[in-house]
Amino acid sequence: MATETPFTHIDPDTGIAIPEVDVPSQKLPPGEWLRKNLFNNWYNSLITVLLTIGVAYVSWRVLRFVFVTAKWEPVRENLTLINIGTYPRDEQWRVVAQVLIWSGAAGLGIGAAVAGAKFRALQAGMEYVVDPALAKVKRYSGLLLLGLVFLGFTKTFGPLILTVVSLAVAYALYWVASRVAGHNVGLLWAGVAALMVFGFQIVSGFFGMGWLWMGVPIAAAVYSVIGRNETIEPRRLRLIQIGAALGVLVVLFVVYLVVDSVGVEWDEWEGFHLNLLAAAIAIALSFPLGLLLALGRRSSFPALRIMSTTYIEIIRGVPLISLLLMAQFFIGFFLDTRTPLSLFTRATAAMTLFTAAYVAEIVRGGLQAVPKGQTEAGNSVGMAPWSVTRLIVLPQALRAVIPAMVGQFISLFKDTSLLLIIGKIEILGAREIIHGQEAYRGFGIAETLVFAAFAFWAVSFTMSRESQRLERKLGVGER
Repeated sequence: MATETPFTHIDPDTGIAIPEVDVPSQKLPPGEWLRKNLFNNWYNSLITVLLTIGVAYVSWRVLRFVFVTAKWEPVRENLTLINIGTYPRDEQWRVVAQVLIWSGAAGLGIGAAVAGAKFRALQAGMEYVVDPALAKVKRYSGLLLLGLVFLGFTKTFGPLILTVVSLAVAYALYWVASRVAGHNVGLLWAGVAALMVFGFQIVSGFFGMGWLWMGVPIAAAVYSVIGRNETIEPRRLRLIQIGAALGVLVVLFVVYLVVDSVGVEWDEWEGFHLNLLAAAIAIALSFPLGLLLALGRRSSFPALRIMSTTYIEIIRGVPLISLLLMAQFFIGFFLDTRTPLSLFTRATAAMTLFTAAYVAEIVRGGLQAVPKGQTEAGNSVGMAPWSVTRLIVLPQALRAVIPAMVGQFISLFKDTSLLLIIGKIEILGAREIIHGQEAYRGFGIAETLVFAAFAFWAVSFTMSRESQRLERKLGVGER
């Protein structure tokens, strides 16, 4: 069977098809690029000149404000208040320890991701390519710039020392984790989960059900390690695995009973620290809840589908501030508890429930975008419906909705500023306390507002850059 050759045109004299020839693109010199793209005709040249003048003027005014006319004393003198609000000063060591522990968790997590990527590349017979250092700097440029600004406003060497030690801890754990064998990556992720829980509890205290949250990832890791022993009879091995996992939970339960450290109540968490934690917790909880709601809305079971749809439509039709106010005043009436839930818990629950409804609709859109042939192909080879959804449909659906998902999480992070309305002192509430002081009343108002806006932008920009990297890695938008 003849194959048709692509061509650009047919020569009118000879009637011969002229095949298309791919000419490699060459990088133009700067002057030639400017002439071709910006000054190729008179109106493009005029637009380029006007925009250049406008950008230069705005840049000059911004730089002049930042480095010349702005009065940054309210920020410099109240940097601790901006970061942690009126957090008890004798308990600040807890926040320092949390920063160190979570830095280690971040380094361990990045190392685990690298080790897993190397292992998958080796299995596929491909070479693992390490991102250049400059690309990593660009990816985290927002956070790096925010850190430099914070350090620039400090008056002591304490924050600088904490930053250096945190980076050293993160790099050390990254270096170790990135060199671990690929089949042990699951253990690394269990370590990340344990460190994240430990970092949270170093501030909140070790009591209540905290032993369970700490014990589950450790027990899972122990269960996995013991399960690799091939010399023990399978049934006996399974009993040993279960016994060891339960033993870990019992030991941690006893440790928590002995330690019984109360820590700092959640309602005392304030400042930018509160914004970051509230957003992180709400994101971590809203994603699985939204995923379940999306699957429930597409379920063939009528009761589950109706309940999921009703929840999504009601929550999406109510403003977040209304849910925050309802959480503040009404949750206590619905929950018969002797100890009232903290305001932080109620606010985080409201943000989680609100975001989960939007996540559900985003995921549902991704599920509908997956061709039905994918499901039919899985069913044709005898896969169970849940296996088809988990292994075939969900990966494609989540891959397609990464931009919308991250956009919703960025919106959630910015919505933590609404906590001010229900009495929580987040970064904008700390700003009000600053200007309530006699020395800064009516002084530096624009500067503190710009600083708070910059802090929100830096974190949101980093989330956006990570989303773009993930999109390129997974080929979102490519066929």
